[in-house]
Amino acid sequence: MNIAFFDFDGTITRKDSLFVFMEFVFGKQKFYWGLLKNLHWLLGYWLGIVSNSRAKEKLITYFLKGMSEEQLKQISQDFFPRLEEIIRPQARERILWHKHRGDHLVVVSATFGCYLSAWCKFYDLEYLATELEVIEGKLSGKFKIPNCYGGQKVMRIKEKYDLSAFQEIYAYGDSKGDREMLELANYRFYRFFD
Repeated sequence: MNIAFFDFDGTITRKDSLFVFMEFVFGKQKFYWGLLKNLHWLLGYWLGIVSNSRAKEKLITYFLKGMSEEQLKQISQDFFPRLEEIIRPQARERILWHKHRGDHLVVVSATFGCYLSAWCKFYDLEYLATELEVIEGKLSGKFKIPNCYGGQKVMRIKEKYDLSAFQEIYAYGDSKGDREMLELANYRFYRFFD
């Protein structure tokens, strides 16, 4: 049997799903105002001064801290049609190609599991994602476990899968956060599918 690991944002999607999700939840005006208020964290990330995880956690704290877990679950279900709109057709085709071959498919992403889970369930895919911490039924504004980015992707993969059990390993990614995951594979696809 073969296994294929797919990054989500920028690989399967045309846009960063986190920003699309936040805009969906809060509307354009509140979302862009929130981005402006957190611009220093985003600039720090883009300049390489602030880690991906730190910048992302600051956005989570600003936008989601205090939201109830039940509300998040409902919003995540409602978000599915919007998420489908940003899926790359060629990524969907490649996923179906792997499924037709009988390969084991896993989405490995820093994307939030709350909304990624619904998408993966629809396509019958497994996933490893960033999970949000909930305390007494409300989001704390922090990660439950470390952000599923960079080396964390490899750690999660190795914790769950015995890679020696697979004949061929495929990996698909589009950013520096995918490099370590790509190194696990016999067949690596960086920003392309063929």
